[in-house]
Amino acid sequence: MPKQTGIRAPGPSITDVAREAGVATSTVSRALTIPGRVAEPTRLKVEAAARKLGYTANQTARNLRVGVPRTIMIVLPDEIYIGASQTVSEVLRATAEGLTDRGFSLLIANVSRAADTDAHILSVAQGGTVSGVLLMASDMPKAEGRSLADTGLPIVSLHFDLSGEGVPSVVSNDHDAIAEATRALVALGHRRFLYIRGTLGNYHERERLAGVRDALAQSGLQEGALHLSQGDFNFSGGIAAAKDFLALPADERPTAVVCANDDMAIGFMRSVVDEGVRIPEDVSVIGFDGAAVAPFLTPALATIQQDTPGLGRRAATILMDMVLGEQLHNEQRFVVPATLVLRESVGPLL
Repeated sequence: MPKQTGIRAPGPSITDVAREAGVATSTVSRALTIPGRVAEPTRLKVEAAARKLGYTANQTARNLRVGVPRTIMIVLPDEIYIGASQTVSEVLRATAEGLTDRGFSLLIANVSRAADTDAHILSVAQGGTVSGVLLMASDMPKAEGRSLADTGLPIVSLHFDLSGEGVPSVVSNDHDAIAEATRALVALGHRRFLYIRGTLGNYHERERLAGVRDALAQSGLQEGALHLSQGDFNFSGGIAAAKDFLALPADERPTAVVCANDDMAIGFMRSVVDEGVRIPEDVSVIGFDGAAVAPFLTPALATIQQDTPGLGRRAATILMDMVLGEQLHNEQRFVVPATLVLRESVGPLL
């Protein structure tokens, strides 16, 4: 009996299908697992080749052929706050769905960023069980002089712009979206503004405050037109800002309040309404994030709606393309636009 020189898995391979269809193997993978991303003529050609050869896109066999683990590790923020906005949980859900659609699984690395958590994250990243890392609203983990960037794994940042550090980043257009909302309030006649800030140093806080300031300056309003109240992206930040607002004489109060997120807007609205302030007759209020509860408030909260499914799926797609070695453009910053939604909490200056 002749000696075997190699062992080949029975049946046709994805390479055979690609050769038969005259396309790249990556195109075959997309056509059979996420057909919506492939032009119909190409998809039909791939499907015909697969049928002719009797090829079945078995995920386990494909994992062995590709030779890389199909697990993505996600690193969550320092603290996961689950309020009305639900941004982190909604993006996490969309990300997981995007990964599952292409046969990847999701590994959650942490639920907090305690002192020894970053060391654990680096240990998992270097253990050979994950093929890429998604940073969600999180800085680069570092421990004992090492950084996650040193592991050589593909990394994508979601919600924080780390493109300046060479990390592909998927973000909302925070600055431009909140600037548009501020200009809309100016167009309604408002000239005295209060901005309720998020946590100091936070990426979103920096972008959104800059957007408000730039919009007011472009509208010809002086720096004194904007008052700031320190918040925390929590209901408590809005409640504290309401106390400062109510302490002012009625004729000196801002007539428009822009909040760094919906949770603080909700806290502010409830507190001032309890003290007899009318919204929007006495003050207009707008939030940021697009909390699902916003349309059901009284009055319904105007907000800037983030495309949370779009953010999660875009980040997942970019990272999987990197893991699989598919062609990427030179672009490092990917922006998913947010949408201004005006509701009953905003009105003209009376």
